[in-house]
Amino acid sequence: MYIPKKYQEDDWEQVEHLIKKYPLATIITTTPDNEIIANHIPLYLKVDSSGEKRLIAHIAKANHQIPSLSSNNNVLVIFQSTNSYITPNYYLSKAETHKVVPTWDFASAHIHGSSKIIDDFEFVRDQLNYLTNQEEGKKDEEATKWQVDEAPENYLKIMQKAITGLEINIDSFQCKYKFEQGAKKPDISGVIKGLSDDGKEEMSKLTVDANARADERKAANT
Repeated sequence: MYIPKKYQEDDWEQVEHLIKKYPLATIITTTPDNEIIANHIPLYLKVDSSGEKRLIAHIAKANHQIPSLSSNNNVLVIFQSTNSYITPNYYLSKAETHKVVPTWDFASAHIHGSSKIIDDFEFVRDQLNYLTNQEEGKKDEEATKWQVDEAPENYLKIMQKAITGLEINIDSFQCKYKFEQGAKKPDISGVIKGLSDDGKEEMSKLTVDANARADERKAANT
């Protein structure tokens, strides 16, 4: 991934944020015939007692990517935040010079790892519980939170017959947060306000947070 230094995030916490906030990832593999396969699958980050990190998921047994996910040490997983077009009208310097152009802001993490298929009932059920509890936990009202065991067990067993487990060990990562870092302070403030005014509060907050981290790093290096 192309990452200018000002947009590079080396802090694992920022990768973890993307995984948990935006769990729907793109999983990319190649076949022995060099065919590229990509699928979009929600993943759950599991960290064991030793600190080893794994991504786990369930996948349809009919999915044609399964053979290339079985014992593969060259898997690419891409997570991406919400994103937005950035209009030049957000920049305060536009009124002074008009030397501004549009851009597109986003965050993305590329994770390289090794995968294996785990066709095990308990593994799949645990994954279903982990991911469901994570996502239902984002709701404010306790009464609206759903749990896997609310569905009839016989029904769950039937549904599980059609899926299998996937585990990806994380070997390395690259992470890019592109949210106006390096721009003039008034222009950053203009983007934050413009996004908020346009109802893009999540993008506005991402811009605030990314620039706060950039300022902290700059202060630590001076």
